[in-house]
Amino acid sequence: MNKTTIAAMYQEDKLLQDVSVIAQRLKELHNDAVIAYTPQVQNLCAKRATENEVGWMLDLLWSFAGDERILQLYKQVCRTYWKIYPETIAYYIMAYRKEYDRESLIGTEYEYLLHEDEIDED
Repeated sequence: MNKTTIAAMYQEDKLLQDVSVIAQRLKELHNDAVIAYTPQVQNLCAKRATENEVGWMLDLLWSFAGDERILQLYKQVCRTYWKIYPETIAYYIMAYRKEYDRESLIGTEYEYLLHEDEIDED
């Protein structure tokens, strides 16, 4: 092996180590979010929260909604407040579907949302 090959292999190993550290930290961050938000969601769902409080909580959970445990908290808030604040909850459900469950919009009246972010090339 020449020096260039060895240097490239070292760079790859270093990159993999760095990515591994980042992945581990993200996992820890998600675990911390579950621990922090679970009692907050339980408290919110146990009372009659204002629409602003519900929106605030869903905004906080949104950042982690790709994590199944946080998604369950997100759904808990939505189910609790669906009849009280239907427009707000519908907005957050649609935002989730657009970002994390795009396939669920295909073939529905909301399929146009999949193309909202495309730049018009005309």
